[in-house]
Amino acid sequence: MKSVIFIAPPAAGKGTQSSRLEDLGYIHISTGDMLREEISSGSKLGMEIKEIIDKGNLVSDELVYELIKNKLDNITKPFILDGYPRTLTQAESLDNLLQELNLNNYEVIYLDLPFEEALKRALGRLTCSCGASYNIYYKNLAPKKEGICDKCGEELTKRCDDNEESFKVRFETFINNTKPIKEYYENKNKLHIIDALASNEEITDKIKEILK
Repeated sequence: MKSVIFIAPPAAGKGTQSSRLEDLGYIHISTGDMLREEISSGSKLGMEIKEIIDKGNLVSDELVYELIKNKLDNITKPFILDGYPRTLTQAESLDNLLQELNLNNYEVIYLDLPFEEALKRALGRLTCSCGASYNIYYKNLAPKKEGICDKCGEELTKRCDDNEESFKVRFETFINNTKPIKEYYENKNKLHIIDALASNEEITDKIKEILK
């Protein structure tokens, strides 16, 4: 199986598709999860990352690259890379690393979603500590009892950055940063664009077809 690099705007369903591929045996590598895990480990690198984040600064490309390199060094199965690369420089560094590690059998999947739909998904999103997620604006995704998780009965919460002003900034930043990355992978014949307005099942089927 080929590995996957996911690129998608906020609320496009990248997490859902990653979970579906995990069920097929893929290893999910999330840069956000890696940063949190490294901090929790109490390592020297983790403490350095925590200090940077606590000051409100962004973790440098070099530190994120180091974490990804350590993770990929031990990979024995096809992987999903989620949250990286975010810039053209990161894409070029990643490509060199994948060639060095002989892991360059991959495809890049871009989940394309209009701003209006992404905003609707974000503003209606509710999550639970057990990992379940819901959306109050979609009947089939709303919790049976308002504000309560169907699975565990705990109270649902809303992300603090899921407001219109914050989301617009996140979305526009993503689009601006992603344009050169899309062009980079398109020139390598690695880029596949999927309409994220399709159902989860249809999107998964298209991804499977790409990875054959």
